[in-house]
Amino acid sequence: MGVRRAVMAGERETILRQWEMLRRIPRYPVKTTAAELHASLVKAGYQVTKRTVERDLERLTVPFPLLADERSKPFGWSWQADAPGLTIPGLTLSQALTFQLVEHHLRPLLPPAVLAELQPAFALAAARLAEAGPTRRSWTDKVRVVSPTQTLRVPPIAPEVQRTLYEALLTDHQVHIRYLKPGEKSPVAYEAVHPLGLVQRGAVLYLVCTFFDYTDPLLLVLHRMKTVTALEAPAIRPHGFDLDTYIASGRMGFGDGKIIRLELWLDADAARHLTETPLSEDQRLTATPDGRVRVDATVPETEQLRWWILGFGEKAEVIKPVRFRKAIMATAQKLVTLYGSAREV
Repeated sequence: MGVRRAVMAGERETILRQWEMLRRIPRYPVKTTAAELHASLVKAGYQVTKRTVERDLERLTVPFPLLADERSKPFGWSWQADAPGLTIPGLTLSQALTFQLVEHHLRPLLPPAVLAELQPAFALAAARLAEAGPTRRSWTDKVRVVSPTQTLRVPPIAPEVQRTLYEALLTDHQVHIRYLKPGEKSPVAYEAVHPLGLVQRGAVLYLVCTFFDYTDPLLLVLHRMKTVTALEAPAIRPHGFDLDTYIASGRMGFGDGKIIRLELWLDADAARHLTETPLSEDQRLTATPDGRVRVDATVPETEQLRWWILGFGEKAEVIKPVRFRKAIMATAQKLVTLYGSAREV
């Protein structure tokens, strides 16, 4: 009886180890080696030799769709690109809905390798929802995300550019980028780019990065990248850089980080939404003698702020800062000149 229990315990240990190893093998084209798998299994607490891992891999290629890249040593192991997901527990409806929403709304921000790994989960989620009753599975037909600004078509990004860049961002490596600037016919080469973050702004994806030894973050648009080549050198993050802080400074609204105290007089109807969605934490709304609403708020000075104010037309009047008021006035005068000129309609 003791021998039988020992054999069963050994078989259980083998099954658990092999299952854990299968979970750690990436989906093609990403690959791993027997040495890397061995190191990760040992770190996870499994007492196993590298040779045992190699034998396991050879045996598991029979029942599972595994690929061995034998063109060079050490061999690279991966799941076939179209292999079904390896999972035992079924998805609940809530989990299936979550996966479907992730697929619909976060796809542009996920690394291609992660997307490839999630494809079986997305397929499983779709199948689970198809099995559910019409009320449950129709949730994704009842929720949408819409932009408060004019809808624009998403510009195409070369798949290889996206794949290489996302991998470099994920692993903190520098990249070489050939980049086509607006209005130019030939791309320029950026030799040593340090990826810091990825931001989706409307229909456009931006890479926040630094060049060479400079520490001031800049923005590059992904769809203007013609080629991206990964470098072996590690990316260097500026001391204290934080993506959320960078966004809050107004840089993604195309400002230079300057903060202003805005005084804006708005038509009462136009100002109503600011009672629920304020411009800033210190925003103050005050009724004016002429029936408008005075808005006081500390905000970044950005192009986005200018576009937002100009979008109200005659219902908005900037009072302070005076320099900002003059900039809005100059734009308004140009509009008067433009629309006041004779033109056949």
